[in-house]
Amino acid sequence: MGKAIPAIFGLLLTFMAGPTPAAGELRLENDRFVIWYASGDDRIAAELGRESVPIRKRIIADIGVDFPGKTEIRICPSIEAFREAQPRGTWIPLWAVGVAYPEENLIILRAPRAVKRNRIDVLAVFAHEFSHIALGRALTGVAIPVWLNEGLAIYEAREWTFSRIAVLTRAVLTDRLIPLPVLTLSFPAETEPAELAYAESFMFVSFLINKVGREAFHRLIRDYTHRGDLEGALRRGTGMNLADLEECWLLYLKIRVSWIPIITSVSALWFVVALIFIYGYMRKKRQAKRRLIEMEREESSDLSELDRGRERG
Repeated sequence: MGKAIPAIFGLLLTFMAGPTPAAGELRLENDRFVIWYASGDDRIAAELGRESVPIRKRIIADIGVDFPGKTEIRICPSIEAFREAQPRGTWIPLWAVGVAYPEENLIILRAPRAVKRNRIDVLAVFAHEFSHIALGRALTGVAIPVWLNEGLAIYEAREWTFSRIAVLTRAVLTDRLIPLPVLTLSFPAETEPAELAYAESFMFVSFLINKVGREAFHRLIRDYTHRGDLEGALRRGTGMNLADLEECWLLYLKIRVSWIPIITSVSALWFVVALIFIYGYMRKKRQAKRRLIEMEREESSDLSELDRGRERG
């Protein structure tokens, strides 16, 4: 299996014994990652070996700051192994499927077979966790705003779900958005406000990268690392103070989500159904009319043939 991987994927991946691996662990390595996994997770390890470098390249391009060394990835075949793999005996909740430790340059993932009730996208989980690694390595010595840390992770993992759209839309239409400064230090503990916090964070990071500009986002990251002043970094990076930036973001947000209730309302649904019905009816009517004209032409042609036959007779 190990010898076949370079031929199949065109990557310089090798299996080798690690210095102090746990019993039964296998190792897969590429230019930027060392992947530890157990027998039975070969396909997942190979997929990560193939896709981890392009995903890393994309995330680093968005952040604008790279770092040296290889990131270690540990794929755990069970929830017990997942918990045991955490450094310093860190407690991990049952629902967690991935954890990142930027200081150790370490990502710990649960293998899909270790998640009993839900299917997981390992590459999406990896992208989420590696964004934490990359941001943590870029912002050394400063507190990372929670909205930036979680918003970037959702953005890079493409975890933009319909439920988050619904939560965000409701908050925009009822004017119940959480102010961004509140999301700098922590997120709410309750489920729905926490979902709103994640949704807002994603949308603000998306706004910064795609509307304000990736270069401005890069300046923000570099400035905050060097000076440790978040509001100043936002101002110097984007050219706007926090109040103006938040106002522009709110306008962007309202434009993005205001159309959703229009196309998802019951009246709109029945209107679309009615249009489809009318279109179908008119189409059938046109087809019937064309068929009637064709029949009249055929009948006229038959009569002409009959008349010509009588004349010859």
